[in-house]
Amino acid sequence: MKEESMIYTVTLNPSIDLYVEVDKLNPGFNSNIKTERTLPGGKAINVSRILSQLKIPTTATGFLGSYQGLFIKDWLEKEEILADFVDIKQSNRINIKIFENKKETVINFQGPTISSEEVEELLYYLSRVREGDTIIFGGSVPPMENGEDSDIYDRMVEIAKANGAYFIADVPSQYLMNMVEKSPLLVKPNGEDIESIYKVKIKDKMEYIPYGKDLIKKGAKYVIISYGKDGSMFFTRDGVYAANPVNDDKEIVNTVACRDAMIAGFVGTLVRDNDPIESYMVAVAAASATAKVLDLPTREEILEILPLVDIEIIE
Repeated sequence: MKEESMIYTVTLNPSIDLYVEVDKLNPGFNSNIKTERTLPGGKAINVSRILSQLKIPTTATGFLGSYQGLFIKDWLEKEEILADFVDIKQSNRINIKIFENKKETVINFQGPTISSEEVEELLYYLSRVREGDTIIFGGSVPPMENGEDSDIYDRMVEIAKANGAYFIADVPSQYLMNMVEKSPLLVKPNGEDIESIYKVKIKDKMEYIPYGKDLIKKGAKYVIISYGKDGSMFFTRDGVYAANPVNDDKEIVNTVACRDAMIAGFVGTLVRDNDPIESYMVAVAAASATAKVLDLPTREEILEILPLVDIEIIE
């Protein structure tokens, strides 16, 4: 990859995420909150926040509107992230995540309806990407006028490819295979995604190998398949690697953004060093560090875990 390339992250459906902890959730009755915290939400936004910790410049874009949009933009700017979003008429969503004895109940809102003019403004903005830049698409798609939500990812990928930019698609499973055929730099499905896409039931991690290879064969340059607390597997055109769970004796308190942290650790390191195995190691460290904190980890917390990452060659 060329020097001085830019990483853009595109979050189509950002949110404010309200995390609350209760002793007991009582449906139909009052439940008293023990603790609460409010954070900006969205897969690609999380990628930008991790990249910022890793000292990798990034520009975050997508759709922001009303008070929720101002909250997200202000938060990103405080973390020295260039927030260059399209202003929309409607408000961004607020998602609620309720924790009860480490069990999580998530209430996700649909999001605002994006006008055709707002869609075109974002696509025009993305036309600035240059050869060697990277665009990371992540998360759900909000409702859009005239059915544009059905092909918005396709249109953004077309822009990236026409301009010679790399792209990474961390998208819902129903969009994934279409993205793979367009030759992404990386796709990052989890075990549930693989089961959904290929209509299979995985019982052992080695059973992921043919599906990871198939994603490479269909067009992805790199593939990471994660399977929760049991680790992950990394596929290149030359080999298959696996990472065992990192054992640092710290409690897992947050799995919400581990996937986003893994993508950030991978692409940030790849852009800087062009070493896919080292990039995978940093990806594992970033995801592991994220699982041990309530928000997102600092650079120091990621680097502290990096020596504990154990990668084995499978093939």
